[in-house]
Amino acid sequence: MIGRLFSATVTALFGVITLLLTFETWALLTGHTPITQYIRPAVHAFPGYAFVIAVVIGILLGHFLWGPAWGPTSPVKKP
Repeated sequence: MIGRLFSATVTALFGVITLLLTFETWALLTGHTPITQYIRPAVHAFPGYAFVIAVVIGILLGHFLWGPAWGPTSPVKKP
């Protein structure tokens, strides 16, 4: 059960990232305002919050992509 939930969450995350990158590319090619134009002023207005969000995202990515050598999401069994 937990494996399916984890798999669905990761798939949804990568799906959202793909949609955001697709929109960014479309906006750049057609002359519309890209997402970057909204993010950059927010980062300059609230640098502390931006730093905290970046650290939290980094910790989460590190936890899931470079997690323990064994466990429910590991490709190998515990030695």
